[in-house]
Amino acid sequence: MPRLLAKQLSDAGAQVAIVVDEREGPADCAPYAKISLDEEALADLGMTGLPENWGWFCGDMCYYLAATAMPGYSRYVLIESDVFFPPLAVEPLIERLVAHPAQVIAAQLGLAAKPKRFSRGLQHFGIDPRWGCIFPLTSVQNEAVEAMKALRMAHLKQYPKVQLNDEGILAGVVAKHGFRYASLEDVAPAHVSAETFNTNPPHLFEALRNDAQERRVFHPVVEFETILRRLATGEKAYTRRRLRNVIQTAPQNMKQELLQRL
Repeated sequence: MPRLLAKQLSDAGAQVAIVVDEREGPADCAPYAKISLDEEALADLGMTGLPENWGWFCGDMCYYLAATAMPGYSRYVLIESDVFFPPLAVEPLIERLVAHPAQVIAAQLGLAAKPKRFSRGLQHFGIDPRWGCIFPLTSVQNEAVEAMKALRMAHLKQYPKVQLNDEGILAGVVAKHGFRYASLEDVAPAHVSAETFNTNPPHLFEALRNDAQERRVFHPVVEFETILRRLATGEKAYTRRRLRNVIQTAPQNMKQELLQRL
């Protein structure tokens, strides 16, 4: 999926770089620029004392490495590897992200009724922990990237045992600095909504890929073989309820195999 997304974005005129975790071995990202995500590269930026689960918990690190490796851009857009763009959504959504005046754009970005789970650490910095978002597709202007980096550095140095994830960091700088912000749902209402773009449950890549009329952006999206592997290992603790979107849209042969394994 990451290579398909990179090609779609490149064909639409975007400058594409793949930020990749190579701690378990090198990855071939050609012909796209590659930015390696590892402890050494982060240490060069002053990011040390990382939490044990930083690989998935601190997606904001991708922004700091990208801004260092590819300086001079006014805006950076991060798209996680389990986001699916149907062909009809690529150019319209990129155009909206680039043209929108907000300095920070993210899904569900704003002040919630209750403190967000991974934003609670914001209170140590005098920031309301009700601020949050979801992180799979975000657009951040350079000055906000620098503010995120400063907040993450302060977190690692002052409160390293406090849980503060990428969503908390991004939403936290909006609250702290008053950056202009917009929810992704408002920026691209025809393409992004809670129905298809959230943190759970997953959607089936093979079913989405075959729908030529689809305009909505999906997250999280998982390939069939990945689902089978996770069922075998117990990773993600998949149940029928959690896989309901997958089962509903899967071709009959895939549906039967999933139900048997469940």
